[in-house]
Amino acid sequence: MFVYGVSFTDVHRVVRDVSDALYDGNITVRTGEDRANGAGPRATFTLRAHDTTGPGAKGSASAFGKGNGPKGRRRTISACWHTHYDVLDELFARFPAARVVTRIATYTAPTFRDRALETSYLNVASDLFPATAPDCCECDHTDYVDDFDSTPTSDAMRPNTDVDYFLHELDRVLAEH
Repeated sequence: MFVYGVSFTDVHRVVRDVSDALYDGNITVRTGEDRANGAGPRATFTLRAHDTTGPGAKGSASAFGKGNGPKGRRRTISACWHTHYDVLDELFARFPAARVVTRIATYTAPTFRDRALETSYLNVASDLFPATAPDCCECDHTDYVDDFDSTPTSDAMRPNTDVDYFLHELDRVLAEH
């Protein structure tokens, strides 16, 4: 994922703190790089689990009964949906001006919770054996999905349609020239 307004060093600190506090130190930044430029700090990063049997590790999206991971799924080194949620939640708490772009959504501090919860409804498996991202782990869903009572909007699934952000950036660029 891409994060704007936050340095790679700060991303590492946030991930380390969340991992230590909520996931027994099992989550890390596996890949990523500092992409700071004249526009300010920015970075890319991927979350991974050290131990596939530890907290925060995601099971595969393949059909049930194929492995010994969460809910009969194969184990992976990927971080689960809840881990991503917790890391981004803390990132926005520390850096409210940040913007995060993932493959499925664009987040800002004011839009984060609603958009993140909407993505929890996406099918990450196949049409024949559908599964949502929260279905692929053993996390307690109580504080995340269960208290969200609306259906997802198409806006949550389109990373490049954050109209307010686009208009703000357009105004900023036009004002500079």
